[in-house]
Amino acid sequence: MRSDSKAAPESVRSFNRAAHEASARRWRLPIAYRAIPRVSLGIDVALIAASAFGAEALYHSIPAEFEGEFSHTMAAAMFVAVLFIAAMRVQKLYDPTRLIVMDDQARSVLSAWCGAFLILASGVFTWGVSQDLSRGDILIFWAFGAVALLAHRVFWRIALPRALESGALRGRTVVSLTSEDAIPQRFVENLTRHGYHIVAHFHVPTGEPFAEDAVDNIISMCRTSEIEEVVLFVNPERMSHLRAIARRLRVLPLPVTFVPVGALSQLFQRAHNDIGDTVAIELQRAALSPAEQVLKRVIDVVVSVSALALLSPLMLAVAVAIKLDSAGPVLFRQTRHGFNERPFGIYKFRSMTVMENGDVVRQAQKGDARVTRVGYWIRRLSIDELPQLFNVLIGDMSLVGPRPAIPYEVEEYDIWHRRRVLEVKPGITGFWQVKGRSTTSFEAMVRMDIQYSKQWSLAWDIALIFQTPFALLKGAY
Repeated sequence: MRSDSKAAPESVRSFNRAAHEASARRWRLPIAYRAIPRVSLGIDVALIAASAFGAEALYHSIPAEFEGEFSHTMAAAMFVAVLFIAAMRVQKLYDPTRLIVMDDQARSVLSAWCGAFLILASGVFTWGVSQDLSRGDILIFWAFGAVALLAHRVFWRIALPRALESGALRGRTVVSLTSEDAIPQRFVENLTRHGYHIVAHFHVPTGEPFAEDAVDNIISMCRTSEIEEVVLFVNPERMSHLRAIARRLRVLPLPVTFVPVGALSQLFQRAHNDIGDTVAIELQRAALSPAEQVLKRVIDVVVSVSALALLSPLMLAVAVAIKLDSAGPVLFRQTRHGFNERPFGIYKFRSMTVMENGDVVRQAQKGDARVTRVGYWIRRLSIDELPQLFNVLIGDMSLVGPRPAIPYEVEEYDIWHRRRVLEVKPGITGFWQVKGRSTTSFEAMVRMDIQYSKQWSLAWDIALIFQTPFALLKGAY
C-alpha cells in the first residue's frame, strides 16, 4: 500500500489559499460552524431576557431591585424562553442549514412564540396569579420579543451565507484520508466553506494489503503538527477497510470524522433512529408528526363545533332558499379522495340542477346553465361548502388542507401528483384555495398543496383561515 504524506494536492491547496485570501479581504465570523446552533440558541435566550427587561423598563421604570412585579415578569420570561427554545430545538431550527431559510424561520418563530404566550396565559389563569402580572407589560414583552427574534433570524440570513461564501468562519485544521482514487472536489469545497482547512491529504488504496507504516505516517504528522481533526472519505461499501484504519487511528487523542462517498452516501443524509442497538435510517417521513396531527385534529374539532353553532342560522336560511328555488335535496354528497387516497363522501349545499357523482364529473364553468339562481350566489361566496364542517367534525377533512381530489382526477395523477392526497387531509380552505382558486393551473395547484404539507405550521393554518374571507371576494363559478 502506498500513501502520500506530502502537502495536500495542488487543487486542495489552491482552493484553501483562495478562500483564505478572500476572507482576509472581507471579514470574519469569529465562531466555528459547529458552534452556530449553540450560539444562536444563547442569543435567543439573551434576546428574550432583554425583551422582558425592556418591556418592564418601558411600561414602568428600571427597577432598583429584582423583586415585586419585575421578578414576576422575569419568571414569566424564563417560562416562555424554555417553551420557545424547546419548540425550536425539536424542529431542529437552530441547524445552520435551517437558520438561513427565512420563510420557514419566520413561520416557526411566530408560531412557537405565540404558542408559548398562549400556554403562559392559560397557566396564569389556571394558577390564579393574573394579579401578579401586568397585561400591558406582557403585551409589550411579546411585541419586543417577536421583533427581536425575527431580527436575529434576519442577521443569520444575511451573515451566514456571506461567511460560507468567503470562508470567514473560524477555521479547523484537518488532514484528510481516503481509499478512493480522488476526493470529489465538491466535498473539498464544502469543507473549506464551512471552516475546515485541509493541510494534508493521504491516499490508502483498497486493492493492496493493509500496511501499518502508511497509517503510522498519518499518526506521526498529527503528533508533530497542530492538527485538530482527521477526516476519512470512504465508500460505505468498504466498511471493513474503514474499520481497520479507524482502529489504528484510536491512538490519537483527536476526533476522527467519517464522510461517506459513493452511491450509498445519500443514505447518511437521512434522519435515523436508534431501536435498541440497531440503527434505523428514515427513508421517508410523514408530513406531520404525531404531536402535530393531534394538535391539528383538536383545533379542527373545536373550531368546527363552534362554527356550526354560530353559522347554524345562516345554514338553515340557505337550506330553505335552496328548497324553494328548485326541486331536489338541500345537501349534495359526492365521492372524493382524502388522506392516503381514502374515498369519502363530501357534503355541499346543492347549487346545481344535477348531482353528478360518477366516473366523470363535469366541473362548473363560467355561465354554466346548470347552476341555479340560489346556487350562483352560494357558489360565488363559497357558502355551498359550509356543510363540509360536518366532514371536518367526522375526521374526513381538516379546516385547512389541499382541495379534496375527485376520483377520476386521481387516476390521471403522476406519482408526484399523488403526494397532495397522501400527506395531509384535504381542507375546506388552504394555500391553493386562498392564493390560486379557479385561475391556477393544475400543476401549480399540486405544487402549492405539496408546499403546504412540507412547510405546515400552526401559524400558517391560522393565517390561511384569516385570509379566506378576503379570497372569497374573488368569487367562484
